[in-house]
Amino acid sequence: MQQGPDLIFVGYGVSDTLQLTVEAQRALTRFGKVYALHVPPNLKRYLKSLQVECIDLADRFSEKRPFSEVYLGIADFILQCAAVERPVIFLTQGNPLFLNSLNRFLLMQAKQRKLSVQVYPGVSPLDALVCDLGLDISTFGLQIFDARRLVTRKQQINPTVPLLVLQLAGFAVEEAGPQPEPDPKEYQPLASYLAQFYPPEHPVSLVNTAYGQKRGGHATVRLSRLLDLVPHVGTTSHLFIDAIRQGPLARPQERPEK
Repeated sequence: MQQGPDLIFVGYGVSDTLQLTVEAQRALTRFGKVYALHVPPNLKRYLKSLQVECIDLADRFSEKRPFSEVYLGIADFILQCAAVERPVIFLTQGNPLFLNSLNRFLLMQAKQRKLSVQVYPGVSPLDALVCDLGLDISTFGLQIFDARRLVTRKQQINPTVPLLVLQLAGFAVEEAGPQPEPDPKEYQPLASYLAQFYPPEHPVSLVNTAYGQKRGGHATVRLSRLLDLVPHVGTTSHLFIDAIRQGPLARPQERPEK
């Protein structure tokens, strides 16, 4: 009788501040070995203190190859390991199955191969962004799009609902390996598409969830100056555009004069 999962997904949150849950830490110390991608330095030291062996697969991104090939190779490697060294723990940023196409592909393949799976959730980039920006999504809602899919699939935006455009770096980068500095011209299609829904003077903010920086730090410009933000785009950068509002909720209520 099988006594445990074949594949375990563990999310470590969105920064290097040790956001592992107690439940996840117990799983890591119990099995003593994890596979991971781009482990932050502080987390790597913490895993070592727990006597957890960490095998970082980040070097697979060093060669200049399409990201799809790299991800498929990593998925195949993890699944092969899961077939022989149960359980395999795969440690990734954020919430393992939220905004993570590699993990979702792994989950689908694991089910097809009759491998049992367990997931230990973590803080997702969306959780961090909602808190850092102070978004009241219960009142105004929130729409979320991947930057590349937003433009290539011409997904419709509702300008009366706050918008998060995620994975900005992926809009202009298709291959792994050493990356050049972001080129503003490559982001012109994104700027042009957003201009179909918002006026030129509408504010847009570049925000990040990176470790090693002040999380939630952001710069804001008018939409017409969006390309000015491109030199600051990193792997954890996202775009926030607040809603165009009218009526009593458009601005804070002012105190009536006495």
